[in-house]
Amino acid sequence: MRIVNCTGIFPPEMDIFEKIDRMVKAGFTCLDYTLLDLDRPAGTHPLMTDQWRPWVREVKAYAEDKGVLFTHAHGVGWPAALYAKQDSHIGYRAIEIAAELGIQWIAMHPQDLQGTQTPEYYDYYVEQNRIWFTPYLERCKALGVGLALENLPWANSDRAKPLADLVDALGGENVGVCWDTGHAHFNKLPPSEMKVLGSRLVTLHIHDNTGTYDDHQIPYYGYGTYDWVGFMQTLKEMDYKGDFVLEAHHQMRETTDEALWDRYLGEMMDASRKMLALW
Repeated sequence: MRIVNCTGIFPPEMDIFEKIDRMVKAGFTCLDYTLLDLDRPAGTHPLMTDQWRPWVREVKAYAEDKGVLFTHAHGVGWPAALYAKQDSHIGYRAIEIAAELGIQWIAMHPQDLQGTQTPEYYDYYVEQNRIWFTPYLERCKALGVGLALENLPWANSDRAKPLADLVDALGGENVGVCWDTGHAHFNKLPPSEMKVLGSRLVTLHIHDNTGTYDDHQIPYYGYGTYDWVGFMQTLKEMDYKGDFVLEAHHQMRETTDEALWDRYLGEMMDASRKMLALW
């Protein structure tokens, strides 16, 4: 199982090349490209300009020269909001960037418009998300990228079964679930909840909290209270085939002290290795 860290742990204004260098220094050789900010004001993101493709190729070449692979991405969330604003092209751009980088899985957020969990709304949730995600999934299939739908801290997106049903409604091919441990812990869900997903579990977002706030703490280091031993045991029982993807940005964004950045990156790597030793 590869250890992957996401570029989004650093301040968004930091140059991507510096992010790569810092990851390499800490021993990370597989990265998740965070693309959540592609929908910032029009024309202000370099990846939303006409020159995005040469720039992405430059980033890929730089990473490969350092011995680094981009294996995952976090695409733009909220597909319904993008459709409502006629900005669905932003979601497509994230997929195109992922394909250019050779990324295997891009995570995106399902959406709850009603924010309820009534039986009547459950079917609506699955069907509406099927409609919103079908064109994105078709683009993913065409470009050879897998689509991973993430559990969230609220409404129907907060449990495994709705996500399993959504994956099945989308046909189950080239689509799966990204299980976010922090969101699950916030919702008081034990690691065994993942078993509902079965083979639909294709990737992870790994971070911790105390169960009261989704603050993306470093896992396994005492910053939070999630059951990491149970988590690793559950993955083993499920014969999980994916990667170990960190999304622990809290400590990194709370300081501008570069020495502390090095310390926290070291803790992330150390925690990952210790957790994988439980496999």
